[in-house]
Amino acid sequence: MTAPVSRPLETAEQVEAEVVVVGGGPTGLAAAHFLAGHGIRTVVLEQRPEPSGHPRATVINSRTMELLRHLGIDAEVRAAGVPLQNTARITWCTELAGTELAGLDIIASADALMERAVNSPVLPVICSQNRVEALLVDRLPENARVIRGVKAEELTVTPSGVRVTTGGETPTVVEARYAVLAEGLHGSLRETVGLRRTAATPLGRLLDIHFSADLSPWTAGRESALYWVLNDTVRGVLVTVDPVRGEWLLEIPALTPEEEHTYFEGEVDHHQLIEAAIGESREAIEGLRIHSVRNWVMGSTGLASWRSADGRVLAAGDAAHTFPPTGGFGMNTGIQDAHNLAWKLAAVLRGGAPEALLDSYERERRPVAEFNARHSEVNALQKRALLQSDADREKFARNIEEHRPHFDFEGQTLGFTYEPGPGEPVVQDVVTYRPTAEAGHRAPHAWLDRAGDRISTTDLSRTGFALLTGAEGADWEQVAKEDPTFMGLPLTAAVITADGPGLRDAGGAFADTYALKGTEAVLVRPDGHVLARLPGTAPRRELRQAADRIVNGGPVPARTQESS
Repeated sequence: MTAPVSRPLETAEQVEAEVVVVGGGPTGLAAAHFLAGHGIRTVVLEQRPEPSGHPRATVINSRTMELLRHLGIDAEVRAAGVPLQNTARITWCTELAGTELAGLDIIASADALMERAVNSPVLPVICSQNRVEALLVDRLPENARVIRGVKAEELTVTPSGVRVTTGGETPTVVEARYAVLAEGLHGSLRETVGLRRTAATPLGRLLDIHFSADLSPWTAGRESALYWVLNDTVRGVLVTVDPVRGEWLLEIPALTPEEEHTYFEGEVDHHQLIEAAIGESREAIEGLRIHSVRNWVMGSTGLASWRSADGRVLAAGDAAHTFPPTGGFGMNTGIQDAHNLAWKLAAVLRGGAPEALLDSYERERRPVAEFNARHSEVNALQKRALLQSDADREKFARNIEEHRPHFDFEGQTLGFTYEPGPGEPVVQDVVTYRPTAEAGHRAPHAWLDRAGDRISTTDLSRTGFALLTGAEGADWEQVAKEDPTFMGLPLTAAVITADGPGLRDAGGAFADTYALKGTEAVLVRPDGHVLARLPGTAPRRELRQAADRIVNGGPVPARTQESS
């Protein structure tokens, strides 16, 4: 039930915003960026005084890198991390310095890299969550503010929106129209507004050791994103965080009740575990230093509803869903949640769309999160079985290809749809991405030439809606000039031809992937997904129908109807 309205503390700092975000992790900070990009005044409340030093998530997939490119920080993220093409291999070994059991190449050659590069203007990167957070904070626009070191303790509904009150000696009260809860798995506010948590059976408990060391004597020439180690002392994975700076994670799952006791109940020699994973004594491992250790339960959680019954509070990222790290989709899914939600909040706040548009957020994102959760769970169970395997070396290596969908997931990254056919999954093929400009899909990337500058089709809807059309669709330009807003956000039209004066499809990739006919146009949403393919026979009516389609696109899972 939504908490009753309470009187703000007279001594508290009073802050006004259009949206208040609770939680300053990657999802909350990304939400602030995306909202600010639409001109929405946003305040983020974060309990931690500074980003965590523990790396946690490390892989930024190509879709998320596209979004960071829109924020103008992709180059800094890449500089702060490791290009995935430099570590595009998964290695299994007895110890890092021991016998290699198997290897799986994600990008096996220059040709494979070029094939992957066709799909997006950017490539994935390994960059730890704490570094991404720091860059997002450092690059916040003026109309977004982060207040650190404060815990949001109360969220109440007011006649005009929401009020969030923080604790401490100098409390803060934020008045806003909407609240986005990005408070993570252990946040306390969801239950107070009726967002009931659900959880699947946990898949086990893991020990994480974050350390620095120069491991180049054993990694040079076989650089990998992950080194799975299987020996009598350690069965786990060395995760590449930053090999240049010598930063690593050792993750060890408890595979038996005895290991549960060993890792989580008794005294643990973490240096000894690192030695066993590497296969060398600590004296032989140059620069070995442990920074932090944590243990956590691996599993999937969710919410019965992502939006409160009064409609004012929405959950995103780990506050809405968590799943095992096997696949690397946690942080990426949260940032993409924020991107989907931000333009919809902006459209409602600017009066261009009814509040019912916000229901499409859960309707679209929940199936994607649930698919990612199921896939991550399958990956986790497969890896658990592999770590417990006693197969001989030849059989072990022969079966490794079966695990490709765990590590090679371009189809899952770029190919998910918000409008699957009846009975179809939101992802048709986890490994292989097949570009399509049909409704619900991410509008495919194609390089275009504009007065000598190269831009991506993914750039055209960065701040609003974009109508992409061919030589016979010039009337769409007039439509956009006469009414340059759609659902309260900017509307532009781009006529793309092989040799015209405007945007040129010099290589023909746009024509091939978008397959436009005559006066047809593809209407791309501000989150880069196709809203509709419009025939162009009655442009204004077709635009109205497209807006109605997403607002009234079908039911969402039933929300608790209790209110204050």
